[in-house]
Amino acid sequence: MEIIARIVSHTPVWIFALFAFLVFMGVRRLRTNVQQTGRVWLIPGVFIIWGLYGLITRPGPMGPVLLEWAAGAAVGLMLARLSTIRIEVDRARGLVRQQGSWIPLARNIFLFGSHYVLNVLAAVRPDLHDAAIALDIGVSGFSVGYFAGWSWAFVQGYRRAPEVALAV
Repeated sequence: MEIIARIVSHTPVWIFALFAFLVFMGVRRLRTNVQQTGRVWLIPGVFIIWGLYGLITRPGPMGPVLLEWAAGAAVGLMLARLSTIRIEVDRARGLVRQQGSWIPLARNIFLFGSHYVLNVLAAVRPDLHDAAIALDIGVSGFSVGYFAGWSWAFVQGYRRAPEVALAV
């Protein structure tokens, strides 16, 4: 129990705020909702920026780091290609209706949890530091690849979406 208390006490406050935000946004997606089209890009934006930040701030020779990141991105992109985005759109009002799903909540928790656990592991287990950091850079690439692919699927779904009258 002492180790958990030490880990939590050394975790920056912004990490807890980000986790709360990601869980909140994931829980909102459990039910069918209507939102401004621009808000759809909030979570993909967070993970793409975080994934690119992980790439450019990772110490060490760029070759191996880029290779680990690109491998993660390729896996994420392949997984996202399985996405079929079914939405309804009110283009005049800039609104979109998405069906409720547990996937956004699970995805947010998985990606955040992976980053958190791997960084904690790197900090508390020096013997596993290099492996944990290599896996973390792969998770950064995965999130960028996944959300790039998801974004493409969303744009395609938006183009095919039926026009309906929506209200927030």
